[in-house]
Amino acid sequence: MIHKHVPVLIVGGGLSGLTSALFLARHNVDYLLIEKHTGTAIHPKAGGITFRTMEIFRQLGLEAAIRTASEPLDNIRGRIAVETIKSIDPEKLETAENSQKALEKERIENFEKVSPSKPASCYQIELEPILLQAAKEGKGHIRYNTELIEYQQGDLGVTPTIINRETGTKEKIRSDYLVAADGAKSTIRQHTKIPTTGRGVIGGHYINIYFQADLSRFLKPSQFGWIQILNPEVFGALITVNNRDEWIYHVAYNPTNGESPEDFSEERCCEILKKAIGVSNLDIVIFSILPWAAAEQTATRFQDNRVFLIGDAAHLMPPAGGFGSNTGIQDAHNLAWKLAAVIHKQAHSRLLQTYHDERHYAAEVTTEYASNLLFSVIKKGVSTLNNMDHLAVTVGYKYNSTAIIEENSDTTHRMDQLELNGRPGTRAPHMWLRYQGKRISTLDLIGENFVLFTGKDNSPWRTAARNVSSHLGVPINVYGIGSQGDCVEYEDSWEALYDVTSQGAVLIRPDGFVAWRTKEGASNPHLLLKQVMASILW
Repeated sequence: MIHKHVPVLIVGGGLSGLTSALFLARHNVDYLLIEKHTGTAIHPKAGGITFRTMEIFRQLGLEAAIRTASEPLDNIRGRIAVETIKSIDPEKLETAENSQKALEKERIENFEKVSPSKPASCYQIELEPILLQAAKEGKGHIRYNTELIEYQQGDLGVTPTIINRETGTKEKIRSDYLVAADGAKSTIRQHTKIPTTGRGVIGGHYINIYFQADLSRFLKPSQFGWIQILNPEVFGALITVNNRDEWIYHVAYNPTNGESPEDFSEERCCEILKKAIGVSNLDIVIFSILPWAAAEQTATRFQDNRVFLIGDAAHLMPPAGGFGSNTGIQDAHNLAWKLAAVIHKQAHSRLLQTYHDERHYAAEVTTEYASNLLFSVIKKGVSTLNNMDHLAVTVGYKYNSTAIIEENSDTTHRMDQLELNGRPGTRAPHMWLRYQGKRISTLDLIGENFVLFTGKDNSPWRTAARNVSSHLGVPINVYGIGSQGDCVEYEDSWEALYDVTSQGAVLIRPDGFVAWRTKEGASNPHLLLKQVMASILW
């Protein structure tokens, strides 16, 4: 017996799953999210949030809360290598710290040119509760301690069977779509029999020890985000969790030598930590011990009819650069508006195929960069990065799909430098505007509906958008940008930044990517815009 129907079932309550829930709710889609664990994460992982992901959280109104949660780690920067923590030379530490401050200042200046948001450091144990609280305040339902047992799918929907792990109660439900956010060992991916590609474990196997200890006699707050311990007995890395007394220590183990995670008892981990710190009588409290591996793995397909893979279920990449969870969050962002458009009958189901076309490419580019970045670290600075630029990998990739209307151009999109100039398939450029008496970014106008940016004299485009919206049932928000009008430029010229004339127009999707652009005006804006929207959605 089927007890309930829900448009979307999300399996997995990590960062990708919770982001999916939040964006589906924002697009007025009901969902059920199930998570087999009893609550949010208890081990600090995925601490780096890129500025692109912060832009996404900005759309959800969560940027300020996440920024507050990240404050303890705001000034953590850079790397240093020492024999043990006790052996740190204060003078060398200060020199290295000043060097890192200069690099950090330059890095932040680069971010500010292209985004209203800055990167943040906020571990999953802090971030997930923020997302969960926001989800509870919105539309949808979340059940912890609940697991997917099996599912069948057909042309009309998916029929999952779920179980309450505490009571053993089973329930069969009906959903239109299933979002697999169930992690690297995804049972859903295994059920779909979608193969994976990649080199597997490429950076070794590690034990992640989450512990509490007072190291203030050796380290002052706000110093280094990564302290490499060179002691060959316990070679590893120390990373702060709260910039005070909580830490994680990564130490390698070798399965080919018969070592396994079971070998790392609390007692052994305490001994490892004492050797790494260089003090034998230190008070240590171990919170949790977690094995992990630096691996590379990508599903060959991110879609199986009505089932969609996101996050680690779709792709695994080495932690170098901190791209893993960010890529998963961006998967969720890309998929949610497309599911909403199809469920609300604003688009043909073909639109959903563009999820794989766009995000599989982005995951491949990011995985390649992260893997090569890891190899560069292992090879002590030998460049293997294939000329890809870090900012370009973060936000500068270009989508190619039927949800993008390409321009006739012989210019190849570059990844060796960041190019955000309004080209279809790329994230819309950021610039500051004055709108309704407030200073906002162009990106603040994007997120819920399609958006049409035009020049200040935009009455033909505004009329066209109103008529097309009425005909297709798809809202299009129109903003005129210029020295006067809806949005007033501060310094930059929107025409120069978006590469259009004053009569041109740029159509932007709810996920912030440019869908179409006309650099010049149009003799029949209504007909042109109608054809464009129909091409994207139908």
